[in-house]
Amino acid sequence: MVSNKLNFKVVADAALNSAESVCSHWAQDGKRQGHEWVAINPTRADGSAGSFSINLNTGVWSDFATDDSGGDLIALVAYLERIEQGEACKRLAAFLGMDASDTTAPPPAKRKPKKPAFEPVYPPPAKAAKSCPVKHYQLGTASRYWDYFSESGGLLMRVARFDRTGTDGERKKEYRPANYGKKNGYTKWHWLQLPDNRPLYGLELLGRFDASAPVVLVEGEKAADAARLLFPDRLCMTWSGGSKAIRKTDFKPLAGRVVWFWPDNDEAGAASVGTLQATLTAAGVVGFAVVDLANFGPEWPEKADAADALELGYTAEQLSALIADNRLLVAGGGDSTPSAPNTPELQTGAAPELSDNAAPFGYTVDDGGVYFFDAKAEKKRRICARLDVLALSRDGHGTGRNWGKLVRFCDYDGVEKHWNIPMRLFATEGGAEVVRGLFDRGLDIDSHREAKRKLLEYLQGGDIKNRVALAYKMGWHKGVFVLPERTIGESKDPVMYYSEGEPLCKLSPAGTLEQWRDNVAKYCAGNPLAVFAVSAAFSSPLVELLGYETMGFHFYGDSSWGKSTLLNVACSVYGKPDDYKCTWRSTDNALEAQAAAHSDLLLALDEINQVDPRIIGDVVYMLGNGQGKHRANDRGQAGNNQHRWRLTFLSNGEKTLEQYLMESGKAQTGGMEMRFIGLRSTFQESETDRKKYGVFNTAHEFEGGAALSEHLREAMNKYHGTAFPEFLEALLSAVSGDKRAVFCERLIEKVANFKKIHLTANAGGQVTRAASKFALVGVAGELATSKGLTGWQKGEAMRAADACFQSWIEARGGEGNLEDKQMLEHVRENLSKYSESRFKRWDSPDDEGKLVIDSHVPTTAEAWGYRREEVDSDPLEGDTSDVVFYIYPEHFRRSVCKGWDYKRIARLLRDRGALILSDTALRKGEFTVPSPLPNHGKKRVRVYKVRNSMLMCDDESEAPEVENKAAGVDSSF
Repeated sequence: MVSNKLNFKVVADAALNSAESVCSHWAQDGKRQGHEWVAINPTRADGSAGSFSINLNTGVWSDFATDDSGGDLIALVAYLERIEQGEACKRLAAFLGMDASDTTAPPPAKRKPKKPAFEPVYPPPAKAAKSCPVKHYQLGTASRYWDYFSESGGLLMRVARFDRTGTDGERKKEYRPANYGKKNGYTKWHWLQLPDNRPLYGLELLGRFDASAPVVLVEGEKAADAARLLFPDRLCMTWSGGSKAIRKTDFKPLAGRVVWFWPDNDEAGAASVGTLQATLTAAGVVGFAVVDLANFGPEWPEKADAADALELGYTAEQLSALIADNRLLVAGGGDSTPSAPNTPELQTGAAPELSDNAAPFGYTVDDGGVYFFDAKAEKKRRICARLDVLALSRDGHGTGRNWGKLVRFCDYDGVEKHWNIPMRLFATEGGAEVVRGLFDRGLDIDSHREAKRKLLEYLQGGDIKNRVALAYKMGWHKGVFVLPERTIGESKDPVMYYSEGEPLCKLSPAGTLEQWRDNVAKYCAGNPLAVFAVSAAFSSPLVELLGYETMGFHFYGDSSWGKSTLLNVACSVYGKPDDYKCTWRSTDNALEAQAAAHSDLLLALDEINQVDPRIIGDVVYMLGNGQGKHRANDRGQAGNNQHRWRLTFLSNGEKTLEQYLMESGKAQTGGMEMRFIGLRSTFQESETDRKKYGVFNTAHEFEGGAALSEHLREAMNKYHGTAFPEFLEALLSAVSGDKRAVFCERLIEKVANFKKIHLTANAGGQVTRAASKFALVGVAGELATSKGLTGWQKGEAMRAADACFQSWIEARGGEGNLEDKQMLEHVRENLSKYSESRFKRWDSPDDEGKLVIDSHVPTTAEAWGYRREEVDSDPLEGDTSDVVFYIYPEHFRRSVCKGWDYKRIARLLRDRGALILSDTALRKGEFTVPSPLPNHGKKRVRVYKVRNSMLMCDDESEAPEVENKAAGVDSSF
């Protein structure tokens, strides 16, 4: 009994074996292009071929104009004939001469090994030039043609244009290349293109122009001829085949030269810039820039090129004027001259190109995909979409480990992807993890059973000469500074930033440096807090350079003063503030990752009130220490994945760190204070001025701080991220070669000078440590100013650092260490709170020798000692009294100084004159003295004698005036 069930798979597979015959039958107005059949769609009014194509290897088809698509040739027949899938299967089977219900496909016909359809003879023999045709057997005589010559003048190729009338009556242009070679047994000129290594148009003119002059590249021969009239003193060239043929062209004759590219005014022209630059770089071109089409005005026609410019009346004089005014090329689009030797240059951080890499034997790669030669079928078979092995990669720390292969491909959406495939994955499950990873990232891998095996063979084979060191975080790396898109500075080996995901640090430039300087930095001048915030942003790269510890500053104050504006102006140095700025609303692990991602860059954390107060102390220590937690590996051993960083971070909130810690019952330590320096976010004294100006001292031409903040917000959204790269270039130039030691020594000297001017001999170690941080921020701002980045007056940043330092000193209560202050406050609190309940009254103000006290006075069950009042009689100013505490040593240690080092407290009391000591005790370094006490007979008892007036007084001298502090600091560079 014969089954009537249709076998779709067998029919589809059989159709695929005869794909070209099927396509030529159902889409007759088409032709083969590579592995695709490109035709006019007969189901709609399709004027020209191009949008409707069928993949001859897979049967997948689509019409990009209508979004119609299908997965095999049965679906194609159903679509074209407007029938059901079953009926299409039957008709296709009938065309193939088979029964649609067959369970096996007819064996494919044995084919003889195919020779290439066209075998170029390149370069052609000299005598062949005379026979190069100008007439096409179908298109007639060429209306115009362009000859491609070698550097010696020999004819290499001819591109002809044919004008014809289409079926719709419109005049159309078609271009055909003529190349010399062998086809069908005939060696002559054929209307066929070279498969690769195509010559440049204009090679014969190469020797007539100075090699230092830029070469102008355009799209199309007609445009090249026009460009030669517009740039008479420059070599103008093009290539054959348009933007899709860039990688098939030999650009090596341009090695060592600078190229200016004039693209067509369309999407293809814009899209070709990246491909062309990469290909030229691989060919040895030393500079690349793009003509700014905005020079031709908003009415510049679509698809217009140099030929259109000439027709529209543009002259060589006009373009020369644009060159003289530095307006011809896109700003930042590339260098117009080669980089000078030994000068730090801006290098792209993109992956290396393929100039020195070779595919394994038997494999070929082109825009259609990766192919291997199938010896059984005697033909090439596709493995996957184009997949380039760019380089062998290794760990950037110089360990010689973690080798991998860096590959590049486009996913199904056409998005370019890079993946560093760890070598160890090739040893797991037969390389299944590699294939799985490529599938996951969107590589189109063919479905035949050999595809995956051949893909692994292709990846593991080949001669990969390129090497690249991978840096997994931004910032300093062996003398260069690594950013996502580029590496600044010179390194022995190529260094590339690599991350599997999107970087947490959102660097993004917009506008120009001048626009940021005139619309943002300008309005920070005269406002010390804003100047300090911007200077702090510039200071981050200096932290690692000078070996400083991570620096943290916290702006605190009432809501709506403008604290967020301070963070935003700092962030605008790096990118768009809303994108660059981070939040405190994170776990400590997440903050650890953020800090590592911002190493050597600014970390800005908004709204400290959003963090859990129970962990804030630990987080501050973590950020300030510059390292995260140690974590074990999967075997319970110590892992090597600890995050590390050095940076400057800024924070804001309505309260100080100490106030937030108190909410969770914790106390601020000196270590926390040094890692998280709190700055009151206003310098205004009156409430009226605080409301009007907030964080600003001056609003410039605006009505108040709110209006200035609004202006800055709008300006920063438009202009941002341009100052930091410029600062890095200047910094790398200053430390290049053997200049680093001298430069760093100068910075350290300026920091030391700041401390010398601002600190007294009584300054504690913590204040000295903090002064270094304020000084470094000021020095960074002055360095940026000296390079023309801020537009501020010389000394502005140092004055801001001075004002902020003085404000901090005043708020903390002097130059002493925080622990000293806390210990004194602890003793004051205990003696004030328990002076009546823990100390027995000793009422003998006139006679210390009177040791008998009133026994009728109630006494405490836990006596820490005695409290004796002394009266000082003064007939002029009146009598005054003071209290002296006689404290038993054990209670001084266990009660009065509970939780603190009692010896350190005793030294503090001695140094401020609150501890009464005899000359003998002072000479011996003792803190107690023998004293007669009531109820102790004639025996003297050792006690701590503390004078209350000296304990309670605040003897910290007032801070000197702010205005003159920064005057002595040298701010020149």
